Amino acid sequence: MDINETMAQIKSQIEQIERNEQENQREQAEVTELILNLETELKQLQRRRNELDEEALKLYTQAEELRPKLNKLERISNLSKDFLELHHECQDNHDLLSTLYSSISAESVEDTNQALLNSPLFKQTSTEPAQWKTLAQDYSQYTITIDEIKQALPNAEKVYQKLVANYLEEYKTYQNYIVDGLDVIWYAVAFIAFGRPSYRKMGFKYHPDLDGSERAMQLVNTAWSVSQRHLKNSTESNNTMNSL
Repeated sequence: MDINETMAQIKSQIEQIERNEQENQREQAEVTELILNLETELKQLQRRRNELDEEALKLYTQAEELRPKLNKLERISNLSKDFLELHHECQDNHDLLSTLYSSISAESVEDTNQALLNSPLFKQTSTEPAQWKTLAQDYSQYTITIDEIKQALPNAEKVYQKLVANYLEEYKTYQNYIVDGLDVIWYAVAFIAFGRPSYRKMGFKYHPDLDGSERAMQLVNTAWSVSQRHLKNSTESNNTMNSL
């Protein structure tokens, strides 16, 4: 092999090497670009993962806050069902029905006005919502005066004084709030004198959804609770005396 052939071979080898180098550089550039893209995507994924972690923590916190509320609402729902079932079972027995309502404390009555207002006490199965307005209008002029209470209940003054002493907290709560000339205790005495019909009429008259006021309805509900607790205690006291 002469020198020219050798030189030609070497040149050919160098050209092949150069082509290989160019291919290598091109592939390196592609790999480098791919790595950069992957690094960018990885950073984005890491940021998204952090966002998801924060969101998961917030969702967990919200769920933990809602679970106690759900538990209480479930208990309230069950209690409401039991109450309505008892009301249905006792509706033919005035004493049992009075005991059922008197078992609710004054505080409970004030805090759960809507439950009482929507209870069967203020509606019958045949009474449609549209008729409520008519009933409220019928009772809009209904009032009870102290003189009427005293006429129906001769010892009304003594009952009033006794109720003030026994239910001082309720009296103080509404001490400066007068509705149609009566305070909370006089309303309680009125309900003792005139019974459930008077309470029902006052309920329609002062129902917040029937042009009444929430504060007046609270007073009426509290007065009813006081009256029923008084009657229950009086009945128990008389039974005890009779058994002696």
